[in-house]
Formats: sequence, structure tokens, C-alpha cells
Amino acid sequence: MSHLDLASLCLGTPTLENGFIDIDMRTIVRDSGIGQRRCERAIALLKEAGFMKVKQPRATNDQGDYVGLRAIRVVTTLFFEFLNLGPMLQRERARATERLQRRARKAQRKLTDFMRRGTKGLRNSFGWKSRLSQADMEKHQEETRRWNMACAKYMIAGLDPDECRRQTNTDFGLPADYSPGRRA
Repeated sequence: MSHLDLASLCLGTPTLENGFIDIDMRTIVRDSGIGQRRCERAIALLKEAGFMKVKQPRATNDQGDYVGLRAIRVVTTLFFEFLNLGPMLQRERARATERLQRRARKAQRKLTDFMRRGTKGLRNSFGWKSRLSQADMEKHQEETRRWNMACAKYMIAGLDPDECRRQTNTDFGLPADYSPGRRA
């Protein structure tokens, strides 16, 4: 709980330079004094009880492989209500939000600058590509849709999935191992 940001109820630290930096499992293990597997089980129990929500963001690197980023852990208000701390939580959240807003005003920045996820430094280390423009994204989605429609015709004809992919790639003049889920 020492890493809980009251304004957002996320585990981590809002910073102006890097945005919101989520806490990693290594820090949880170190600060709790228990092993990693036991921490994982405790988090699973908190999720099951509805006291915590966890989202594991992923991204694709240059090779088309998925890379996991730091998990986003959010403590729910139900946890504080269970401890009969609901009214105190509301009061302290309002104070924490006001402190964050003051820091943003003092730095002449928006509050959202503190709360965006800090992934800029991670992008370079994982070899991320720059974001596609809206037009490029729509073009990629249309190409993927056309590829999937063509592949589905071969599937309906009864070919095995690998052969469907090879035939579709031949039709579109793509490498034999191409798949639209991977950026070539």
C-alpha cells in the first residue's frame, strides 16, 4: 500500500518527466519481504475477491513477437469499504487529487501529463516501431481484412490452416510465412 497513488488507486508513481510509472513485481517482492510466487498468489486472491484489478499490457516488437510491459495494478474501492475506510478514502483521494493538480499547475502542465503511462523509455529497449498514422492504420486494417477473407475461402474449401496461409500469401504476393498478426 505504500506504493498506492490515491488519486488513481493505481500502484505506482505519477511523475511529470516520465508519466505514471507502474510498480514492478520485483519492487513488490522486495518491499513485502515475501517470495515472488507468494506475492503472485496474494495478488490472484485479491483479484478473485474483487479488491484489485490487473491488466497486463503487451506490445509487438520489430520481429512481430509480443512483449509484456509492466502490469497495471488498480486497488478497487471495495477493498477500502471492506476495511470500513470508505469515507476516509474519499476524503484522502480528494486531497491527493488536489495535490497532484497543484503540482501540475506549478509546472504549468496538464494533469494528464502526470497520469499517462511511462513507456517511452521502454519502447526503445523493446525495439518498438513508431505509431502508425490513422490513414496507415486504416490501410493496414483493410489489408488484414482482405487477407482474412481470402484465407477463409481456402478454409471453407477444407485446406489445413498452414496450406491456407501459404495459398493466401501466394495470391497476394507475400512471403510464405507471412501472417497479418505480425508486421512484416
